[in-house]
Amino acid sequence: MRELSSPFTFFYKYVFIFIWFFGFGFGISDTLLATEPFGTTWIQYMAVWLGMTLFIFFTSGNIKKVLIDGDTLVITNFLKTDRLPLSRISGVDGSTFLSPRLVWLTLHEPCLFGTRIVFLPKHRLTKGLGKHPIVHELKDELNLKD
Repeated sequence: MRELSSPFTFFYKYVFIFIWFFGFGFGISDTLLATEPFGTTWIQYMAVWLGMTLFIFFTSGNIKKVLIDGDTLVITNFLKTDRLPLSRISGVDGSTFLSPRLVWLTLHEPCLFGTRIVFLPKHRLTKGLGKHPIVHELKDELNLKD
């Protein structure tokens, strides 16, 4: 069984957003509980807190743990698991500017998690900007065109 996902998948999916939300909230509690509840500083902190929380949630909240077991793709969100043949993958792509870089698999037909599976690949050094090397490896292995 070959694991494509990073060992930090659980951390980024569940722990990081929890630490950010409550850590930042606790860190700015003096500002949030100030005597001037609708001052500009309060609104700025709330906007940054909410904006970053939503960004983290929508980028890392939907990542899955992905493994390849022979000709089968195993996908889990740590609560549910789905197995499907590799032939159902119609495309592989990845982020260029996000850190950590994400990779997504597009499926011909929906599975338990939809038609797009996003995962956090294992860390590898890359040269500058560009997609994670696993994107190119998977395209070659699955004989997918760019």
